[in-house]
Order: sequence, then C-alpha cells, then structure tokens
Amino acid sequence: MDQIRVEHDLLGEIMLSSNDLFGIHTARASENFRLGGESLRQFPALLTALALVKSAAAWTNVKLGVLPAEIGHAVMTAAHEVAGGGLHEHFPLELVQGGGGTSTNMNMNEVLASRATALLEGAVRVDPHDHVNRSQSTNDVMPTALNLAVLTTARETVRSLRGLAESLERKAGQYRSLERLGRTCLQDAVPVPAALVHQGQAASVLSAARVLESAAGELRRMPLGATAIGTGLGAPPGYRELALRRLAEETELDLEPVANLSEGISSLEGLASVADAMARAGRVLARIAGDLRILASGPIGGFGEVRLPPVQAGSSIMPGKVNPVIPELVMQVSFQLEGGAHIVHLACSAGELEVTPMGPVVTAELLRGLRRLERVACLFATRCVDGLTWNEEAVRANLRGSLQEAVESAVEHGHTYAVNHFPLEPAEGRT
Repeated sequence: MDQIRVEHDLLGEIMLSSNDLFGIHTARASENFRLGGESLRQFPALLTALALVKSAAAWTNVKLGVLPAEIGHAVMTAAHEVAGGGLHEHFPLELVQGGGGTSTNMNMNEVLASRATALLEGAVRVDPHDHVNRSQSTNDVMPTALNLAVLTTARETVRSLRGLAESLERKAGQYRSLERLGRTCLQDAVPVPAALVHQGQAASVLSAARVLESAAGELRRMPLGATAIGTGLGAPPGYRELALRRLAEETELDLEPVANLSEGISSLEGLASVADAMARAGRVLARIAGDLRILASGPIGGFGEVRLPPVQAGSSIMPGKVNPVIPELVMQVSFQLEGGAHIVHLACSAGELEVTPMGPVVTAELLRGLRRLERVACLFATRCVDGLTWNEEAVRANLRGSLQEAVESAVEHGHTYAVNHFPLEPAEGRT
C-alpha cells in the first residue's frame, strides 16, 4: 500500500512515497533539473557502471573493516540488481544536471541504501552517505563510472563497425569481375573494378573502428580512490588499490589506476578523444552513404549503377518512387555525431581548477552518440549494403560510352597514348 514518508535535509523536509527507493536529494534534484530530456533510465550503461563501482567500494570497505559485513553484502546485492537491469524505475533524474553528477551519485546511493535496508528486513537502516558512499566522493566515483560506461559502450560500437566492414568485404567479393567507370570531381576518369569501391570502403570503416577502440582503451585508467579533489580524504589506507582491483574483477576488464589523481578527476580530455573518434567514424560512414546515394541516383535520369534494396515507399504522390532512406539516415546521424563531439569539446574546455562540473553533458553526448553509431552501422549493413546490387547493364553502358568518347577525343587531339590505353571493347577477361 502506497504510504507517505517524510525526509529531512538542511533545506527542510519533503514528502515521498514509500514505494520510491530514492530519497530527498533525488527528489529535489528532479525538480531542479526538469528539462524534459532523457532520464538516467535511458542510459543503462551508466547505471550499470555506477552500480558496479558502488559494489566494488562496499566490498573493499568490508575488507578493510570500515563497513559492517552485513551492510556491505546487502549493498553489493542491491548494486548487482541495478547492474543486472533491475530497479531502474527508481532513477528519475535527467542525466544533464548541475553539480558535476552529485545528484546522480546520490540517486544511486539512496536507491541502494533503501534496497539494502529492505534486504536486511529493516534490522539495520542502511544510510546513503555513511554506508553506501563510504570512502567515496562524487569527484572520483562519477569520472570512474563515466569512463567505464563509455568504455563498455564503445566496445559494442566497434563490434558493429567491424560488422559493417565485413558486409562491405562480402559485397566486394560478389563483384570481383565487374569493371566500372571511375570518376574524379564527378567527371569520367578511368575504368576500375567495382570490388575496389567496397574494399576501400571496408578499409575506411576498419580504420575508424581501430581509432575508436584505441581511444576508448585509454579510459581503462581510473581515478577511483581519489575522493575529494584527488586528496584521498575519507578513504582508508589501501582502499584505492583494493577497490580498483575489485572493480576489474567485477567488470572483467583490465583496469589500471590513473597516473595522476588530480589530472584524473579534473580533465575530460580522454573522453574528448573518444568523441573525436566517434565523429570520425560517423564521417566515414556518411561519405560511403553519400557515394552509394549518388551511384543509386535515377533510375532513369541519374547514374543508376547501384540498386539499393527498397525498404519503403519513397513518395506520397509519385507511385513507384523509392528513396535511399538508409544512406540518408546514416548521413544525418553523422551530423548528430559531429554536433555531439563539439559539445564534448566545449565541456572539456569549461572545466576549472580541481574538478569539472561538465561531466553530465559529456556523458549524455558520448553514450547517446556511441549508441547511435552502433545502431546506424548495423542498419547500414543489414538494410542497405547486404542487399545492394550493381546494375551491370548500366555500368557497362556508361563504361563503353565513356571509352568511345575518350578515344574519339584522343584521336582528335593526337594523343596516341590514350588511344592505346582506352580500347573501345573490354579487354579479354574483363566483363
């Protein structure tokens, strides 16, 4: 039965539903940061990362004797529920907020405290500050969780980009014997294998994937244990090493301590590198999408050399029209990724003194952008590249017509080298 409970803070009191696991800090923040945007629920990677940080902290505090075992184990159990996708309805806050993520940290503390108290059947009241947040500060917890969330999300994005590259390689294999008219500055150039187009595209995507993987890999260096402005204040001796080792075990990732605690909590430049790599991958995909869109133009008045799979009707008034909607989606997503990267750059440069309060907007843009990039790469592969075909009749007609014109022009201008190297008929063995 829904009942009302009253909680107090330095500003006064507030009434909350007994069904809500969050507390007064979350309730106030929910009112302060109401923009109508995405809530923490829409960023499960961040909730998982933050919950695992709390679990590692609780384990370490128990190990070092600064937290009763029964409370620590209850907090760990609650944290694993959140990391597994549970209790997410109790995270109403919007991700972008003032205070450098303090409210997100407190939302997690309050939820885990309430759930841990319930697991202990009320025998002990677990406190968000004294128990769940023991040996921690938002200053080190949130950068650690952000690094972890971006690192794990980027791994999925890299996997999707590699899948797109494999799709392009398969397409190259289907058209190894087809020769098409190459173009420079959209003007006729020389014959090239159609397979070369897709091989070059695949190489570009793989290169972008490697850059993104490398940039994300730098985030393995975590500032956990830095606590308030890198001082380690409030954490017992040995906490930093043990907590990070435990977090590595929980995540099955090769994590390392950041070389300098001050730099680890005051600078977001590592995340800016990921944003750059993300935007680069978007540009690569957009260029490929744009090329396919041009090659598929027509089918009568354009190039008409590539046929894209028809995934939906293209007009509300012109029957039979089919638009290149997937390439156009890819191009628009690339614009969003560029915008997101620019926001990250601005946020990174806006940090001052010991910490930067701009982490929330960096979190939002990176996690949102990486997910979009992952999804659009998958859609590009499955709903466009896998099903595209080359219109061999149009390819040969364009190639033959161009060669005829090239030879006639060469003869007219006395360029015998060009006549010898641009035969009217395809060479033996060519399609």
